[in-house]
Amino acid sequence: MQRYMIIGLQGTRLTGREKEWLRARPPLGVILFARNIEQPEQVRALLDEARECAGQALWAAIDEEGGRVHRMPWPPFNARRQADEYGRMYAEAPQRARDEVYADALAAGKALKSLGFTHNCAPVLDVFAPEGDAIIGNRAYSDDVHVVAELAACAWRGYHDAGIEAVGKHFPGHGRADADSHIAIPHVHIGREQILHEAIPFARLIGVGLRHIMTAHVIYDAVEDRVATLSPFWLQQILREQMGFAGHIWSDDLCMKGVGDDVLSAADAALGAGCDVLLLCQPEGVATLYEALSAD
Repeated sequence: MQRYMIIGLQGTRLTGREKEWLRARPPLGVILFARNIEQPEQVRALLDEARECAGQALWAAIDEEGGRVHRMPWPPFNARRQADEYGRMYAEAPQRARDEVYADALAAGKALKSLGFTHNCAPVLDVFAPEGDAIIGNRAYSDDVHVVAELAACAWRGYHDAGIEAVGKHFPGHGRADADSHIAIPHVHIGREQILHEAIPFARLIGVGLRHIMTAHVIYDAVEDRVATLSPFWLQQILREQMGFAGHIWSDDLCMKGVGDDVLSAADAALGAGCDVLLLCQPEGVATLYEALSAD
C-alpha cells in the first residue's frame, strides 16, 4: 500500500522513525504543511533529506492555492490573490483575468520547482454556492461553471509551464457541501444532473491535459450514501468512464473526519473505489498505517 501513499511529515526535519519508514517502505511522496516550513533553505533541505532516504523519484506536494490557503509565508506565496478576486475581475475584464491567473500560477510554480516540489494541490475546481459551508467559499473562482473552468485552465497552464503538476480539486464538487470535511461528513442535496453540471470544470481540464484530480469527502444524497472518495460510482463510472480521465485520482486527506475515524479502513476503501494516490496528511494517521504495514 505504501507505494500509493503521500504522507505528511511531523516537523521541519525528518524524525528517526520517518527516516526508517522512508528507507524501508518508500511512499509515493510527501506533502508539506506550515508545521514543516521555516524558510526556503530549510524546505529544500527537508525535501533533499526525504529523497536521500526514499529515492529521487519521490513526489513532493503542497497546498499553495493562493489567498487564504498557503503554507509558505514569503513571496510569491503570501501575496497571491484569492481565487474569487479573479472571478470578479473576469466579469469586468476577461482577458486581464486570464492573463493574471496564468502569470500568478507560473510565478508560484517556478518558485515551487526551485524548492524541490513536484505537485501543487491546486487549482480549486469547485463552483461557489452561497449555501455551502465556508470551507470553500472564496477559494472558488466563481458561481459560474464556465468561468471556473476557464480560469482554472489558465492556472493549470501556468503550473504546467513551470514544470509543476497541478492537482484539481475536489471531484465532483465541494462548493455546495453543508459542512467542513475536516471535522464532519458533508452532504450535497441537489440532483445528479446538477452535480454533473457543476463538475464541468473537471471535464474541461481533463480535456486540456490535467493529470491529477483530488476527490471530495462529500456524500451526494441523490446518488448514494457514501462519500465520493470511497465511491466506485463517482471515481470509476463517472470520472474514469464517462469523463475519460486516465490520470491519477488522489484521495483527499484520509485523516479527515469526512471519511470517518479509521484511517486503515478509509485507505482500503479508497483504493477499492479507484483512488491511486492516498493522502495521509497527519503524522498520527501516517504512524497508524506504517505500523499496520510493519505488522504484516
